[in-house]
Amino acid sequence: MKKYFILILLSVFCNLANAKNWDLLKSGKRWNVLQVIYNPDMVHHDSSTYYVKFDIDTIINTLKYRHVFSSIDTEFYKKTLKGYVREDSLVGLYFRNLEGNEGLLYKYNLNLGDSVFIQNKSISWLDSVSYFVTGIDSILIDGKYKKRYTMAEKYFEYMPETWIEGIGSSLGILNCGNNAVGGATRLLCCYDNNVLIYKNPDYHDCYYSTKTALHSVVNPESEINVHLGTKNNILIKSPIDNYVRIFNSCGMFVEAIHILANQEYNLNVSKYSKGIYVISPSTNLFGAKKFIVY
Repeated sequence: MKKYFILILLSVFCNLANAKNWDLLKSGKRWNVLQVIYNPDMVHHDSSTYYVKFDIDTIINTLKYRHVFSSIDTEFYKKTLKGYVREDSLVGLYFRNLEGNEGLLYKYNLNLGDSVFIQNKSISWLDSVSYFVTGIDSILIDGKYKKRYTMAEKYFEYMPETWIEGIGSSLGILNCGNNAVGGATRLLCCYDNNVLIYKNPDYHDCYYSTKTALHSVVNPESEINVHLGTKNNILIKSPIDNYVRIFNSCGMFVEAIHILANQEYNLNVSKYSKGIYVISPSTNLFGAKKFIVY
């Protein structure tokens, strides 16, 4: 009985230590998030950068929360209250929207193969997402190694999302599960008291506007090459692992494909209707390429 009690204590201490590694509620953190709205031509997209921070504690139904603010300026002079977050060190981070609905945004203490049920209440149209952990490695953040988790939905492994302890989702701190077809969000940078502690390696800068988005804003090595093979085949090649999505001329999603680094992928388009299609890589939101099916 004593041994069993000790094991429980060790488990609790371990969970508390893991929660400390996440440290998402640390005062002074700010997240820069790129938001892109796809235009019908799938090339000249509209984009903007917004900022998120957790600030000012409050009590709701005896539970301690922190306000979630969004702004289009780094000083948050014009800020919008998006909702509230609270942490359960044994479970994870919860988000509560302004309507009072709450759901689990991040699950802590994850292991390879674990299932995770996310209810992102910060996005009105998003119901819930069932993830499983497909990979775990580590990354150096502010002088400390933090775990990085690869998350994917069953049957949609080609559209992964990554979580980094202390940083959050690759889609943006509030955007877990938001793999929308009509647009995209990406975490650009994370700051701690105005000191940069993380920068998305796929992007040169921590801020982009619609004007700058008309130019190449990501590292050129993340671009894909597309050319015609035989009559019914399109050849796609990427210098890095890439997840590409294919859209028709109306902007409707057709399918998604996993492209391995430096390996030419042979896409059979015989099943496609005649028309113009666009291939949009996940690593380069502005590096879309067109092809025509005759």
